[in-house]
Amino acid sequence: MRRKISLVGTLAAVVAVVVAVQVWAYPESARQTKTGCATCHANPAGGEKLTVAGTEYKADHAKVLAAAAAAAEYVGGNKCKMCHIKEYKSWQESAHANAFGNLAKADAKAIAAVATALKVELKGAASKSDACVVCHVTGFHLPGGYPQADSAKTAAVASVSCEACHGPGSLHVKAAKEDKKKMIARAVSSSMCIQCHTTATSPKFESVDYMKRGVHAVPAAE
Repeated sequence: MRRKISLVGTLAAVVAVVVAVQVWAYPESARQTKTGCATCHANPAGGEKLTVAGTEYKADHAKVLAAAAAAAEYVGGNKCKMCHIKEYKSWQESAHANAFGNLAKADAKAIAAVATALKVELKGAASKSDACVVCHVTGFHLPGGYPQADSAKTAAVASVSCEACHGPGSLHVKAAKEDKKKMIARAVSSSMCIQCHTTATSPKFESVDYMKRGVHAVPAAE
């Protein structure tokens, strides 16, 4: 009887540990913002090499941005340019600024090639496919993002704009001057880029080279 009780206790402990590990593996802030694991745990050298346990490239969950933890909403690039006009104008010259428009008018053969590489079966226009749109807009299916934004703001998120890399900016916009830096992702790493610029979609993309040039001045190439 004691052995049976001991076994039950051991199994309960194992289950508790497994549950705890699963909770740690996908932190609450990531659940709230639908942030993928690769945002923090991607290979900093580029590529898609992650360990099964996610321990090769680590991130401190306790240091997740306040903006993410508080579930900030997307506000659109038009809000950003009010204070960051230089960066905004530079962004306008990049391929990111026309990401959705380029998808909508992309060559059918090019679309088919990427769909094949991603093993995605397209039914209809690429601009209507979630698998394609997610990398050509900002805040896909997230509060204030595309296409949940109101009609007056939809155009502001129908591209890969500021918040695609820096995160939702509503708290940053509303914050007092001395707190603004705490409410937005300022240091953007290559792990952000390779969520969409994979070897399948952008075989010539080298995140390290692009980051050196400064992402706000990236030419219309990739």
